[in-house]
Amino acid sequence: MMLQLIGLILAVLILRESLAREAIAPIPDVGQIIKDLDALHIDGEIFYQGSPCRVDVQKDLPRSDKVQPLYLRPGTDLYWLPNADGYLEVQRGASIELHCSHAFAPANEESFDAKLRSIRVKCVQDTTFEWMGAKIQFSDFVCNHSMPYTVERLDRSCGSDTPSPSTSYLYRVGYDTGDGRFVATMELCHDPNHLRTHYAHHQLTPANVHFQKKLKRPRFSTAGHFTGFDMARIYSHKSQEKLMVPGLIDVKSGLFLARGHLTAKADLIYASQQKSSFNYMNVAPQWQSFNGGQWSKLEDSTRQYVARSGITATVYTGIYGEMKVAGSKVLHLTTNADNMGVVAVPQLFYRVLIDEGHPTRGIALVGVNNPHATLAQIHESYIICDPVEEQVQWLSWLHKSNAKGNLKNGYLYACSVANLARAVGHLPRPLLEVDELLT
Repeated sequence: MMLQLIGLILAVLILRESLAREAIAPIPDVGQIIKDLDALHIDGEIFYQGSPCRVDVQKDLPRSDKVQPLYLRPGTDLYWLPNADGYLEVQRGASIELHCSHAFAPANEESFDAKLRSIRVKCVQDTTFEWMGAKIQFSDFVCNHSMPYTVERLDRSCGSDTPSPSTSYLYRVGYDTGDGRFVATMELCHDPNHLRTHYAHHQLTPANVHFQKKLKRPRFSTAGHFTGFDMARIYSHKSQEKLMVPGLIDVKSGLFLARGHLTAKADLIYASQQKSSFNYMNVAPQWQSFNGGQWSKLEDSTRQYVARSGITATVYTGIYGEMKVAGSKVLHLTTNADNMGVVAVPQLFYRVLIDEGHPTRGIALVGVNNPHATLAQIHESYIICDPVEEQVQWLSWLHKSNAKGNLKNGYLYACSVANLARAVGHLPRPLLEVDELLT
């Protein structure tokens, strides 16, 4: 009984102390509460909640006559990509890294240290960012000098279907920041002896459909490769007319060989990325009627599909075979020092999509690169894997286009990725396991 009484007395004392503390507690300041809710302290840096900075890729980046910096995740070799709605989004108080190969141009009368190559600017509001206490519009951060991209050979071979696999190498394309980072835009499997790129490898996200438009088209560059070859002359109409048999070339009607992008310009979002696609290692001879016809529709359709589906896709775009004229003669655009044909015109172009979230799902789209081929010839010599387009709902446009019968603009079909990889031979071996269809 005594123990119970003592316990009751202690409980009452604790309750009275608690009530006393509550009675003397000051009333919280409303303004301070708002500040506490608005700011998060993480690792010593304050991130302000609320509306993030939202930079419209089409409207809020530097003008096309200015040099855009690289837009990077701070301290990484990764682009800061826009969201699925086409906005580069940065949380209030957070920073994005900007990089120029040379100095930054002055912005809002604010000059930058000429030695600075990378800066981190903090989101203030909307499209306003802060640098060293100055409030600057995002579009005013520009480089004072054009940025050169790099096409660098890696110490890794590729392309196992070539006569000598060791002569084909992987190359990375992008920007060397000079501090140990390389900001890649694509990877290429290229045979320097035959001047033939087997495939290009890059990534598509829903954001890619918002690629920057109305940018000035840069010139194609050899980027330090193709020594001894005048690539601009080789692809010229005049050179082609001299090389081809009569009737094969008709420039006015689109029957000439264009520099067909593998990684398409429109597959890349920012000006710096798009510029890097204009290297001769990222192209192959493609008939212009096909390039601007069915192939262009295929590229756009795949971008739209990725955007609608919300997936991230690994993309391989490449070539297969060699176009023949006069029965058996392989068509080359030029010869090397040993009078051997190089820069062969491909028989087929293909584009492979693989869902990164489900790596066994994908689709391979194949196009005939010969506007002179008949339907009978296509079915006899150009179908290298089992067509499946009728099983894929989002490719309904493809078989409708084929049904129209305008073969000059290109004939397209679809296969499973594994089926194409077995036929082509030079794609990475893991693709042989991608046997589900991306429907």
